Amino acid sequence: MKTLPNQPAFELIRQLLAEGRDVSIRVEGQSMLPFFRSGERIRIRSLHSGDLQPGQVVLGQTASGHFVIHRILQVTEQSVLLQGDGNLRNREMIPCERICGIVPCSRVHRLLARIWRGLGPLRRYPLWLLRHLARP
Repeated sequence: MKTLPNQPAFELIRQLLAEGRDVSIRVEGQSMLPFFRSGERIRIRSLHSGDLQPGQVVLGQTASGHFVIHRILQVTEQSVLLQGDGNLRNREMIPCERICGIVPCSRVHRLLARIWRGLGPLRRYPLWLLRHLARP
C-alpha cells in the first residue's frame, strides 16, 4: 500500500484506469454520505460503453483540476452533471472525456440513492446527524 498526495495519486489512478485496471482507494471527506463514509475503501473500474447514466457514481476531474467521486445527475452528449449525495447545493458540470472511471454499485444501492435524492432539502437533517456522528 502506498500513500501519495492527491494530485499525483489521482493522475496515477487515471493512468491505471485508462489501462483497464481496477483501483481501490480510501474515501476522504463527507460529500458522498450516507453511501460512502470517510475512510471507507471503494473500487473504481475503467469506463465501458453505456456506463455514463444518471445514478452511477463516477470519478471525474473538474475544470479546476480537482478530482471528485460523485453521482451522475444528468448526461448530455458532451458532459455530465455531478453532485455528491451529501451535498445539498454544489454541483459540477464535467466534460465526458474528464470522467476517468466508475464505482460499481448494485441495483439496491442505486435504488436507495434515488430515494435519498428524492428527499430533497429534507436530507439536511439526517446529513447533520451523520456528519456529527462521523467526527473522530
